[in-house]
Parts: sequence; structure tokens; C-alpha cells
Amino acid sequence: MLTLGAVVLGAVALGSSPALADAPASAAHEPASTVDQIAEALREDPVLVQQVLGNGDAAGAEQRIRDAIAGSAHPVYVALVADPGGLADKFPARDLARKLHNRLGDGYFVVRVTRSILEVEGWGVPEPVSVSLAKSEAVEAVRQTNDHFEPGRLRVTTPAEAQIAAEIAAAGEPFAMEPERAVEIARLPGNVSVEPYSMLDDDREPTTSGKRAVVATVVGAGVLLVGLRLLLWLTAPRRRGPARAPAPWTPTDLDLSDLVSRAEKEATRLSRDLAKAPAGPDADTAVGYKEAAEVVLRDLVSRAEPGDRRYGAQLRDAVGALVLARAGRAVLEGDDPRPCFSHPLHGRATGRAEVVGRRAVVVPACAQCAASIKAGKAPDALVFAHPAQRRPRPYYEERSLWARTGYGALDDTLWSTVLAARAGARQ
Repeated sequence: MLTLGAVVLGAVALGSSPALADAPASAAHEPASTVDQIAEALREDPVLVQQVLGNGDAAGAEQRIRDAIAGSAHPVYVALVADPGGLADKFPARDLARKLHNRLGDGYFVVRVTRSILEVEGWGVPEPVSVSLAKSEAVEAVRQTNDHFEPGRLRVTTPAEAQIAAEIAAAGEPFAMEPERAVEIARLPGNVSVEPYSMLDDDREPTTSGKRAVVATVVGAGVLLVGLRLLLWLTAPRRRGPARAPAPWTPTDLDLSDLVSRAEKEATRLSRDLAKAPAGPDADTAVGYKEAAEVVLRDLVSRAEPGDRRYGAQLRDAVGALVLARAGRAVLEGDDPRPCFSHPLHGRATGRAEVVGRRAVVVPACAQCAASIKAGKAPDALVFAHPAQRRPRPYYEERSLWARTGYGALDDTLWSTVLAARAGARQ
């Protein structure tokens, strides 16, 4: 029988086939303050709602969610919790869902932590994305109904949103909820939170270009910080000394099909390593690298031919997928996952070297590149071919995610950066 697990993280956690209705309600789950403790609590009771996200009625929220998933053919985990720490800066609820899945197995995970929005994730279950979309549509239906409330409006609280998501997951395909049912859930005692009239004007304002600009600025700032050292190197004045002509870079000999094949094999090895690895922080990080590599590889299923305008971008992505899979295996082996900055395909960095360009920057380097740099020679850099009218240049002088992060040499959480960028591109 197919078992479906759904976890709603943020304050509620629901389980698979136990007698959900008989599970004891608990008004507070504050002792569950680490990822391992949260996972253990979910094994005992699939619904975990902590007071910080319980809207003043954590125990009641847990019972309402248990009732909603009591007839589910699949396990549903709901966790509404305080931030346990150690989560990715970007999309921490998704990161927590991944870590819980690594400990609990397949299922639907409805998750929220105190510094994130509520997320719906799923592994080994039908259409988790459809569950998330149906939840969003149901919440929007409540918001549209709210326009009729004066002087205040009914707000979709975290417990209400989690209950909506859990009920949709438990009901199965086709994943949907009638607007009337969503409003009913939002108006249940314990779920209700009416906003004061003074907040209505701000809430009703449509998203403006100015607001979008603010969001873009915040996101852009985070991206810029990742490559700050690289940016300083590229833009700072050159050191005084005899003028030298630019190094005549030669494009690296690369084959897209070969790179994809190598990346797929490395990702398979990583999956096998994970199956034997004990649970813990290293395994959690390796899972992140594996998922990022798989996301990149999925976009390379339809491969371009040389000369196609997509070929260059796919070459860069294929290198990224291979580096991500290698990094995941390095983490499981207890090694530093960062690759050689000058040429990520050289493998893991074994030391650091001072690269003198427009500014001196110390970067991770393999033994070969470190020796070249120490001897005053240009390293064997990764260079992608450019159109004939452009001079070939090292990849790190380009404008791309891979250049900004040095394929992970400048970003210790490359997997998180890649997943966030791919998720943003699909919205």
C-alpha cells in the first residue's frame, strides 16, 4: 500500500497511519528545540504546533489538524515550530522539511519556522506541488472574502493555513478545496485573528513597481555579498608594476554529453553514499547538494547541440551539476567541499592561493593551480568558448551564478543558492 507522509512545519506535525484521533494533544512542545528533537516528536505525534506559532491555542490547533488528516491514506506531518537553528538562510522551512524527510522518510511535509513562510513539500507522494498550489488558491479565496468584513478582516493565521494544507493533502487527488470550506476553517475558534481597520489600506494596496524594487534590492544584495571577494578583485585598481598584455586564454575542451553523463554517475554515487550514511548534519547537507544537482540535471534532459544558443549555458550548468554532486560526496567523507576556484573541474581544493589580478585575492586552489600561481604563472582556468567576436576569458569574469559563487569556491552553501535561484526562476 502506498504510504503518503505529509508534514506541516511551523507548529504542527501530522503522521501517516497511526490512530491520529487518539493521539494526545499537547499545549506546548517547547522541549523540541533541535531538528532531531522535532523529528522524534513527529514520530510520536505527526502534528506539532508550538506556542510561538499557535495563535494562542496550540493544543486546539493540533487537534483540529489531527481531525483533518484522520482519514488520510497517506502520512501527513505538520510542524509549526520555532527556528531550531542550523537551517539554510534561504528558505529555512524547506531546509527543515528536507532534514525531517531524511529522518522520517517519505510523506507530505507542511512546515513553517518563525523566520519563514509556510511551505508544503513532499517526497514519494502524489503531486506535492499541486497540494501547495491548491493551498495558495484556498488562502486567496479567504482573502477575497475578507474584503467584505468591516471594520476588520478575517486573517488566515498560521494554524488555519496549515490546516488547509493538511486537509488538502489528506483528501488526495484531485487536490483542491472549495472556497466555502477554506473560509470555514479560517473562522474556526482558535484560528480567527481579525486585523484592525487601520491595517486595511496597506493590505489592499496592489504590489507596485516600488515594492518590487525593494524586494529585488534585498535579493540582489544577498547575491552580491556571495561574490564580494571576486567583485573586489575584478574592479580594484591594478598593483603598480610593469604593464603586461592580457593572458591569451584558450577555451577549455568540453563536451556537453560527457559532462552530463559524469554528473549523473556522480549523483548516483552520492545517492548510494547517502543510503549508507548515518543521520546527522553532514547527511543533511549532502542531501541538499544531491537535490541541487538533480534539479540542474533535470533541466539538461533536452540537450542542445553545438552552435545552438543554449549550448553555452548548458555547458556551464553541466559543470555545476558535476561540482554539486562531488561536493555532496566530499561532505559525507568529512572533507571541505569547495572546488578549485580557477578550474572547478580540477576537483577539490587542497589549499589556498593568492591570485593577483586587479587586486590580490586568496581563493581555494588545487595543487596544480596553486603551484602555477606560486611560480608567477597564470593558472589553468576554466574558460568557456565565446562567440568569435569576443575574447575568451575565464568563467569567473562572466556574469552568472556560477561565476559569482566560483562554483562553490566562494559560497559554502552552493546547494542552497542554486535551489533558491531555480525556484525563483520558475515563479
